[in-house]
Amino acid sequence: MYKLSETATADNVAASQVTGLVFDVQGHSVHDGPGTRTTVFLNGCPLSCVWCSNPEGLFRKPVMMHRETRCQCCGKCIQNCPHGAASVQEGRLVFDRALCDACTTHDCLDTCYHEAVAISGKRYTVDELMRIFQRDRQFWGSVGGVTFSGGEPLLQKPFILEVLKRCKESYIHTCVETTSCIETGFYLEAMRHIDWVFTDIKHMDSEQHRQLTGVGNELILKNIERLATADWDGVIIPRIPVIPGKNDSEENIEATVRFIRDIGLDVVNMLPFHRLGESKYRQLGKTYALAEQTPPPDERMQDLKRIAEANGLYCFIGWDTPF
Repeated sequence: MYKLSETATADNVAASQVTGLVFDVQGHSVHDGPGTRTTVFLNGCPLSCVWCSNPEGLFRKPVMMHRETRCQCCGKCIQNCPHGAASVQEGRLVFDRALCDACTTHDCLDTCYHEAVAISGKRYTVDELMRIFQRDRQFWGSVGGVTFSGGEPLLQKPFILEVLKRCKESYIHTCVETTSCIETGFYLEAMRHIDWVFTDIKHMDSEQHRQLTGVGNELILKNIERLATADWDGVIIPRIPVIPGKNDSEENIEATVRFIRDIGLDVVNMLPFHRLGESKYRQLGKTYALAEQTPPPDERMQDLKRIAEANGLYCFIGWDTPF
């Protein structure tokens, strides 16, 4: 009996030391589920959406970001970069991003006194995240908790599963913002430890979905339907990111809300396109494909909302959760 207990304890310690790559932790979030929450953004994503607002989350390792507005071109990072990735051209500091993205030492980080160079992505153990949650839970109120976002939070399987289990043991309300583009068996296993799910449906036509995100939608729709019809008592809220000219046709919105209705769900969240992540592309040395794209007018969003309501769904627009 003693040996069994000793083994179990060792297993628990080992599980708590599993690490996950996280690119941000935001306290006092009011847009990522019910109540006030702590939101954890995990790296890695199976999609590459042309409008992605968290491009730093697509990397599966820490990555350097350069904030040009803070840069004084002092040359410290040039002197300390062992790869020769930094140089001044026409009065501006520029980086060879192929060299920067492959770097693992980030010698430039501590040399910039103006904090123009920063690293996105930090490894956390399960215990380290749980300490953050215990610190924050006094601010959540009666309906708040933790939200896991990304990237795709379910992609780092051993880490997220252990964190979710620990949250459940600690009576912490858990929410995920997921692409649902995850192997079905693990997807359903993880959901046993999750109370609330936001899941995107970006386009109902698989080929159009592939053009917008890099993957088809078959697995995504399959997983959403399997979860909706499973013996599971959590909340599922499908989301439609509304991108003018990409997926906002009445035909696509009609097909999407009918799918949601037909699998037994009764709510949909429509999110109007925004360019809030545009500066991150510049910090990563990348070009934002939708830099000229404008948000949909309020009138258009109301028109699409009426389509959802005509199909019997409750529809809310934007990031505030009304219930």
